[in-house]
Formats: sequence, structure tokens, C-alpha cells
Amino acid sequence: MKKYYSAWLGRCVAGLLLALSWNAAAAAAKATAVSGSIDPISGYQTLSGSLKRVWTLLNGTYVQTTSGTTAVAATIKVAGVSRRYIIVRPNPAPAGAPVLLLLHANGVTPENMANLTEVADYVQTQGFWAVLPAAIGGTWKDDPSTSNKDDTLFISALIDTLVTQGVDASRVYAGGYSNGGFMAERLACELSDKIVAFGINAATLRTGLANVCAPTKPRAKVYLLGTADTIVPYDGAFNMKSALSTMAYWNSKQGCGGVLASSLPDRAADGTTAQLTRYTGCNGGTLENRLYTITGGGHAWSGGLTSAQYVTSQDLKATGVIWSFVSAYRR
Repeated sequence: MKKYYSAWLGRCVAGLLLALSWNAAAAAAKATAVSGSIDPISGYQTLSGSLKRVWTLLNGTYVQTTSGTTAVAATIKVAGVSRRYIIVRPNPAPAGAPVLLLLHANGVTPENMANLTEVADYVQTQGFWAVLPAAIGGTWKDDPSTSNKDDTLFISALIDTLVTQGVDASRVYAGGYSNGGFMAERLACELSDKIVAFGINAATLRTGLANVCAPTKPRAKVYLLGTADTIVPYDGAFNMKSALSTMAYWNSKQGCGGVLASSLPDRAADGTTAQLTRYTGCNGGTLENRLYTITGGGHAWSGGLTSAQYVTSQDLKATGVIWSFVSAYRR
């Protein structure tokens, strides 16, 4: 009897442990199944629940992810040079996901760019891959009048690699901050066959690029520029066009006709306000360009981690604005 009782007790304990593991797995799945809808104007998300933050150590830096995402580091060789990048993607990885390339500012690592933009929050709810490549020495070769095409070739090879991993080649987008924004503009001129739309933060158009830009495809662009930016002045300086002349350049190139302007709600007491100007009817009505003018805003990623050095507007979320805008397009 004692033997049978022990066997019965063992089966009960095993069953209880199995049930507990199933419940834990179900609870974990439920905890990560948070959906979100993005306000297309402000970029803020409305969430179905709370996102659980998780920190993943990559290359000596803790990268912000969520319980529904993962972050990995990788390298590829381009022209004999090892180039590195990180990926923040849903976990498990969905098939045929779109990709947002996020290009860092001068001296900012991809890991810190992921944290600054809080991109994992959008990766979890929207299901795209955020891919953050690294410039050699921390600086992108964004001006064709002073540098070669090494970084363009790197990004082109990176896109090809991602496509072999199962992402959707028709939904590849690029965004960038400061030096990364200037580089994104160069990609708009040199990789318009592979990248379908662009988000540019704290960067205008370099004259050296404007003089030689010859995209094979017209592509939609959204700019976010602060009037108090002392690094990339809103009114232009040196080899950087002003915000308005940058938009005039692209609007002329793409045949835009209409202009619509609106103000965003002043949702944060941070000394900034934001206005959206939409340039419509571009390329026969197939796309539009947008400019967010952030009055009082500094050289910052709006809605991202606040900066003690630059005024960071919280009236909008640059990451959400860019993703909501670019994801409407495919090639």
C-alpha cells in the first residue's frame, strides 16, 4: 500500500507542477500580449495594458526591451570590413515583418539610440523590427561632397541580409537623429530603390547632397525640427539648408501641390509647442511630405529620454510619429 501511495503522490505532485508551469506560461503570454494604437499626429500610443520593461546587456550596454521583444547584436562584412548592428524585434519573430532602420547621432551608440528612442515599446505593439547599425568611429559619412559611399554600401548590404532572414523587402524604412538624420537623407538619394519612406529628426538637407541627389524613386519624408536647435539651426547655417528650404527642395523635386497646417495640443509644460505642416499631392498624389516645427525645441529626439543639454519636447513622440508615417507606404 505504501508503494502505491507513494506512486500516487508522485503523480499528483507531477501533475501539480505541470499545471503550475502551464499557468505560468499562460500568464507570461498574457502579460506580453499588449497591443497599442498610435495617434498619427502626436505619435503617442494608447495601450491595452502595461508594458513590462526588460533590460538586455549588449556590447557592454543595457538595452531597453520589453517582455514581448528581444535584442540581439550582429555583424556583417562589407568590402572586407566588419560592420556591427543591433536588432530589437518581437519575440518570437513574426514572418514577413517590416523593418525600421534607426541611425544614431554622432558619437551615440546603437544601444543608446535604442534607449533614447524607446523603440522597443513600439516594436512590441506594432510588430516591426528595429535595426540600429553602427557608424565606424561613431560618425556617418552623410555628405557625398566630402566622403565616399562606404556607409551607403553598408546599409544596402544590411538590408539584403535582413531580407534573407525573412523580413518584408517592400516595407523597409529609415529614420535618423542628427548625423543619422543627415545619413538617412543621403540614403533617400542613393537607396530609394530599397527604402520606401524616411523620418528625419534634428537634421536638414546638406547643400553637398542637394547638388548631386538623384533618387530613382520619389519617397515620402517626415521631418522633426526644433526652432531652438543650436547644432542644426532651423533657419540654416554653413552647409545646412533651413527647414523651409529643405522642404521646398523635396516638394519641388516631387511635385507637391497642397499645404495643410495644424497645431498639436500643448500637452506638456516644457516650454515647447509643435505645429505640423503637410505638403500634399506629391508624385501625383501617391505620397506627401511633412514638417513638424517644434517651437522652443532643441537638438533632441522629441518624446524620448529627456536631455539636460537640449530641450526635449514631450508634446509628441518622434518614434511614434516616424513609424506611423513611414509604415503607411510600401514599394
